[in-house]
Amino acid sequence: MNTLKDFSSFTSRALPSSVSLQMLSSSGEVIFEASGKWLHPLFSLEHFLATHTDIDAAEHFLHDRIAGKAAAALTVRLGFRHTKADMISSLAIELYERNGVNVSFNEKVERIACMTESLLEEIDDIEEIYRVIEKRRALGRKID
Repeated sequence: MNTLKDFSSFTSRALPSSVSLQMLSSSGEVIFEASGKWLHPLFSLEHFLATHTDIDAAEHFLHDRIAGKAAAALTVRLGFRHTKADMISSLAIELYERNGVNVSFNEKVERIACMTESLLEEIDDIEEIYRVIEKRRALGRKID
């Protein structure tokens, strides 16, 4: 499949107010969407893609409401090459650029005000970032 889709028309789109994350086809069809806080919508997307192995993330566009470094790492790990964030951190932009992901955004902030962003500041390896996120996710489940 050709992974050089033109998603430039998607960079000005808006997410519905009740949605945190959407994955779209090159024709603009919503393939997946989720709502929630922290990284939970991305973990739901990870599960969706694991159960729909015929879908190639590189062929789709991801629109996230807020993207910090953790969200960027998950997005890269899932294989997306085209993404947009309504709000994005400088750390996320750097990670996307190092990994060849085309990224657009509405608002850039230095850091996302979240402990996960602080923990990942000095980590650049995608798999190491994923391990840190998974530990934090497991801790959250124990607290609930």
